[in-house]
Amino acid sequence: MKRLLALSALVATGALGLGFAASQMLTSAPAAQAAASVAASAPTITGSIASPASNALPPLPQATAPAAATVVAQAHATLPALPPIQPVGAPAAAGAPQGLPALPGSLLPGGAAPAATAPVFAPAAPVPPPSSYRSMEVDGPYIAITFDDGPNPETTPKLLKILEARNIKATFFMLGTNAAAYPDVVRAVAAGGNEIGNHSWNHPQLPKLTVAAADKQIEDTSAAIEASTGKKPLYVRPPYGAMTPALQQHLVQKYGVTMIFWSVDPLDWKIRDAQSIYDQVMKQVRPGAIILAHDIHATTVAAMPRVLDALIAKGYKFVTVSELIAMNKPGAPKVVAALAPAAPKKKTRPAPKPGAAQAAPSSGARNVNNVNVGLY
Repeated sequence: MKRLLALSALVATGALGLGFAASQMLTSAPAAQAAASVAASAPTITGSIASPASNALPPLPQATAPAAATVVAQAHATLPALPPIQPVGAPAAAGAPQGLPALPGSLLPGGAAPAATAPVFAPAAPVPPPSSYRSMEVDGPYIAITFDDGPNPETTPKLLKILEARNIKATFFMLGTNAAAYPDVVRAVAAGGNEIGNHSWNHPQLPKLTVAAADKQIEDTSAAIEASTGKKPLYVRPPYGAMTPALQQHLVQKYGVTMIFWSVDPLDWKIRDAQSIYDQVMKQVRPGAIILAHDIHATTVAAMPRVLDALIAKGYKFVTVSELIAMNKPGAPKVVAALAPAAPKKKTRPAPKPGAAQAAPSSGARNVNNVNVGLY
């Protein structure tokens, strides 16, 4: 009996479960149908390309890659034309750009601008020559001998004969007053192949004059020399060696002249003795030297044969101031050792002749610009 009751209860429980399951299925059937409908219409996601489930995507067209040469040609076509490169130092053509145009940033990594091109520099302007000289640096035993304050109608022709006998060319710095008074002597100096320079009109200290007065000293003297020779002097020797930087710059710029001073001074204007002149010249002379002397003094002219012969014996060669300037080579090696030794000096000097002038008046000597000067 108990078994029958248990079996009946089990059957009843199963029937109830089946009924509940059936009711649940009936209740969820519409929702399931709706979900199936949505799923059927939703696109299917594959990778990063979305496509409807019902229609498959058509295959993508295959792109044809251009040849490498075509790519290079296309890239060149997009670049601006570059101007021709000028040779170093050549002037740029009119209207030509000063530098290469900037390339588009998109053609460089990260859009960076190209580096600026290096500028092309013109050659440096030539250095102007010095406006004054006292001596030169030469690579040979060359010297220049100069004579001031002439011409003198008595002493200058005698000196010309001494120079001509030794084939020596000198430079004469003439006073305008004497050049105007003795034009024949001026022409004789030039005819001998000698050079003529300007030594002012009447030998003043130029810095003590007004600029206009200094100009007149130079202009009148150059005119007198040019009237006799047909050439205007290129060089000026200031009287007493007196000059200031400002006045020198003015005269050089206005007249295109060069100032010529000296490096050997035998003081022949002061100690008018042939032996003293010889001693001082031989003591001071060096290759490239400019020797100062005065052709208006008889003692100077008398000393010249011995002085010139001794210098020639030592190996020196005489040139004009222009020729010496042309030989100027700053930093040239010294050539003193190549010269012949000087003749031995005498221990005693002969006494001057009675009545001979021993010195110029002391009032004529002054110290100008650290130079012991007199009637230069």
